[in-house]
Amino acid sequence: MKRILASVAIVLVLSAGAFAQQQPAPAPTPAEEASLHGFGDRDKTCQEWTDACRTCRRAENGDPVCSNIGPACQPQAITCSRRSEPAK
Repeated sequence: MKRILASVAIVLVLSAGAFAQQQPAPAPTPAEEASLHGFGDRDKTCQEWTDACRTCRRAENGDPVCSNIGPACQPQAITCSRRSEPAK
């Protein structure tokens, strides 16, 4: 009986470890979320930027308008994909 209980305990411990490894990455923290939205404030010439998961563009009033993140997407470094035309 003790062998059966020990075997069950070992299986449960190993299963819990495997389950913990399969959990998805946590959602971005508010600071990470703000960095995508704040990118336009740091680079005023950038009209559209992306982290390879979401795309933001500058609205006419200057506020960022961003898409939602897709499932299983891994954000990368934020880059500017479109700049404003230089003033002539």
